Amino acid sequence: MKLTTYLSLLGSSAVLSAAARPPIKKTLTGHIDPSQVMTFVYAPFDVPPGVTSIYVLQSYSEKGAGNALDLGIFDQRGYRMMDAQNGTSGSRGWSGGFRNNFTITPSWATPGYNAGPISPGTWNVVLGPYTSTPNGIDWQLDIEMGFDDVTSYYSPYYASVNLDQLPGDGTDDSLWLRGDFHMHSVYSDGRYTPDQQITNAVNRNLSFIFFTEHNTDSHNQVAGAYQAAVAPDLLIGRGIEVTTRHGHWQALGLNQDQIIEWRYHPGDNPGYEAAAHQVHRTGGLVSINHPFQTCSRCDWGFDDWDHNDAIEVWNGRWDPTDELAVKKWHELLVAGKKTAAIGGSDAHSPPDINGLPTTVVKSRGRSQAGIIEGVKAGRAYLVEGPGMDLTFTVHIPSLSKTAQIGDKVTAPTTNATATFSAQGLSGNKACFVSDAGYFYNATVVDGRYIVRSVPVGAKFVRVEVRNATDGMLALTNPVWFV
Repeated sequence: MKLTTYLSLLGSSAVLSAAARPPIKKTLTGHIDPSQVMTFVYAPFDVPPGVTSIYVLQSYSEKGAGNALDLGIFDQRGYRMMDAQNGTSGSRGWSGGFRNNFTITPSWATPGYNAGPISPGTWNVVLGPYTSTPNGIDWQLDIEMGFDDVTSYYSPYYASVNLDQLPGDGTDDSLWLRGDFHMHSVYSDGRYTPDQQITNAVNRNLSFIFFTEHNTDSHNQVAGAYQAAVAPDLLIGRGIEVTTRHGHWQALGLNQDQIIEWRYHPGDNPGYEAAAHQVHRTGGLVSINHPFQTCSRCDWGFDDWDHNDAIEVWNGRWDPTDELAVKKWHELLVAGKKTAAIGGSDAHSPPDINGLPTTVVKSRGRSQAGIIEGVKAGRAYLVEGPGMDLTFTVHIPSLSKTAQIGDKVTAPTTNATATFSAQGLSGNKACFVSDAGYFYNATVVDGRYIVRSVPVGAKFVRVEVRNATDGMLALTNPVWFV
């Protein structure tokens, strides 16, 4: 199906019949006390049989002057918190503070919301007070339910996540794929359209991307139309940025229609652990996003660093918060936790650009499953962008073996040598790191090997490449000695 045909179907208006019922209009109002900030407030309304469209307009006091109120909706299935086993939800969309209105019909919906059948029953608009003045928030919802005839019905168009999968164990018969695990579009709080982000990815020489919109899967349901029309050879994985009140995390490698819970606080049961289990039980990847970011509630506020497979140690252009993330990641490595490091551009709007940084993953073919498997195994490295590449190996003479990034070698490190080479990084500093810290620095000359003995007794060894101001240009996951 052509993209223009598919999108016109998504945006098509139902045709009024001569006998169509007039719309039902309701206005709901309420007050949120400052003590309710960072909780969720539910505003119920009844949907009678025959309704074919729901339009919601939100307004509230002192908007932009101290008050902020997020917006979403749950259908007649309810808003019960999902636990570790229950993967169903009545969620029909979330736009946070980015929109103040939305429409849902059987054939189309506002980006961030899910089109589909409108079943009768009690629906709930969810309001999320994010900040509040001492006066609190007076809110109003103007709801209009229409009865227009429906002439077309929505059908999800998922991207292909298995472009070609290779057999084997992911060690000798794999591809190194360049990608970006974190980007946004108009389907949450971005200004880029999906096709613009896909074009950017192709121009940045990426093999895969993950759209990870906030608390919604609506983008996953339309990604296939953009993939088919713009870049059929670009793998577009399914993901969600799970945006809680205590930090953000990536749910990557999801199933079709999979939504992940986000409304918990530290200590809640079900909470973060249960939500992470929802991802893991379907084979997906959990990664903590920008754990030291300075925006309100963007940093990691949970004590739990044990239920994630990876950490986004590099978010967009390198800055001091990324330095803190690498430091925390290294502490976890020293403690023996084999957490993978990944990066994400977090590109939302121009001039943000995806693939900055680029995560390069060793994958069994161009498949979502292969990429997720590669990251979980630590077979990944990061570079700032196009034109930069590297190799890093460790040779263990006693085993006649050469280990690559992510390998876990059962052997003493006596006489082991680490070898590094790069392209596009000449003149910068390669820093060799073990669990004991930095142990060797050398200037990179493109195409020339840097060889260094591994410290005896090291638990792991990895490499960073930094510029003259100590900014990061490249970083590898470790080779482990276990």
